[in-house]
Amino acid sequence: MKEDIKTTSLPWQQVAYMWKNYFAVPSRISPQEVKKYREWLSGINKDKKPLKGLVLGATPELRDALSDFGYSLYSIDINMDMFLAMDELLKSKNPNEVLIKANWLDNPLADNYFDVIVGDAVLPNIPWNERLHLLSEVKRLLKPNGIFLTRAFCVPDQKSFSNVEEILEHFSKKEEPIMQSALEMVLEFQILTYDPRDHLGSFAKAKDVLEEYHNRKGDKFENKKLQEIHDIVWDFWCKKFVNKVFIYAYRDEEENEYKKYFKIVEVFEAKDHDYSKITPMYYLKI
Repeated sequence: MKEDIKTTSLPWQQVAYMWKNYFAVPSRISPQEVKKYREWLSGINKDKKPLKGLVLGATPELRDALSDFGYSLYSIDINMDMFLAMDELLKSKNPNEVLIKANWLDNPLADNYFDVIVGDAVLPNIPWNERLHLLSEVKRLLKPNGIFLTRAFCVPDQKSFSNVEEILEHFSKKEEPIMQSALEMVLEFQILTYDPRDHLGSFAKAKDVLEEYHNRKGDKFENKKLQEIHDIVWDFWCKKFVNKVFIYAYRDEEENEYKKYFKIVEVFEAKDHDYSKITPMYYLKI
């Protein structure tokens, strides 16, 4: 699977309207993570000054938070479909929000314009050789002493499972809702097949290892819940979403990238989901 803007960002267009049904934590922000974003944004703008805030993407929780705490709200994304889909999840639509259809890496926005930029798991949607470019763009857009708030999405240093059988055995015992478990299972397939030489969290790789298992063992399971989880993984994540790749770094790699442009003021790990070690949140300042 080739890694470029067509495989990292544009495939979101295909699934924008499936967000509510298929995407769960950790792909979506957890309640504790939402609370932390809001705590940071509230603290930055205690006096409700007309600060300018930019959201990288269409994440509704971040757009709501900036609106609630008095920021002038701007949001930028390459896909207008994402705004249309996410608008349904907004607590209230801000009539003054400025929507910008542009590539984060090549945009028309002015230097030193924003007080705060907020993004959720943005780097995994950027080609590996453009990650520092994105961080340099964030810095360019921020005012002196500007702040960048973001949640990382890294790959763990140690894989929890060594093969497909171990993953299936683990999820046969899970009690979480089906969609939650399906997303976690496909994430574990991505982690299992992750190779630091190409940095890809690939649904195509996940499909390949699961298909190899099917050829050996079949695709039917006695455990009914496991069957449901497997079928969602296979029919949605490994077919309809197969062309999307994520670009993952190890946590220390990502922090070292941040440090090239920002000071790390605070790091937060939520306690309300099992993947918070690979989804830490960062308060970064120029």
